[in-house]
Amino acid sequence: MFERRIQRIIEGDRLFHLYGMELIEAHAGYAKLKAKVKEEFLNAHSIAHGAMIFALLDVAFAISVNSLEDAVGVQFSFNIFRSTNLGDTIIAESRVIHKGRRSMVVEVKAESESTGKLLAKGTATALPFTASREKQ
Repeated sequence: MFERRIQRIIEGDRLFHLYGMELIEAHAGYAKLKAKVKEEFLNAHSIAHGAMIFALLDVAFAISVNSLEDAVGVQFSFNIFRSTNLGDTIIAESRVIHKGRRSMVVEVKAESESTGKLLAKGTATALPFTASREKQ
């Protein structure tokens, strides 16, 4: 069941495709994905834009929570410790650490594939909801 839920999120998530993300691993309550830092993802300092790091964390978060049930993110709190450079690959990981009836708390982190260094780490909260299957 969770495999179909994960596939539905990946197919419908525009950022997953825009950033060229690849799913490394996913199962119930967990997701790990990656994306290569391209020229168009650099900031004015020629390093990976914080928005790219956040996008990877957000998509990993979406896959991990929605593998369990339909939910949306309502709070993110993370620190970016460092960035990385053109050509590197960022690996993002998300793990549900609490699943209640009314909320889920998730741990997220991002690392550089080339150096193994931690780029960002934090938590996020999701609220379950009943999703409409109709396109609007």
